[in-house]
Amino acid sequence: MGAPVEAAVERSAECALATQRLEHRRLHAACRRTEDIPLPHSRGLLLVRRCGCDCHQKPGTAT
Repeated sequence: MGAPVEAAVERSAECALATQRLEHRRLHAACRRTEDIPLPHSRGLLLVRRCGCDCHQKPGTAT
């Protein structure tokens, strides 16, 4: 058996760079993917999923 696999977190480009490079950590504030955007005229389909970065988690929610 292999090592356990962590769940993949989909981050925005800004948050991905901010988590990789300390000098770019301010880019978390530039992230615009703070909410899910639904596909118009659909039921439950998302056009854009919100950023999965911990800095955008709403209090009391888990991913």
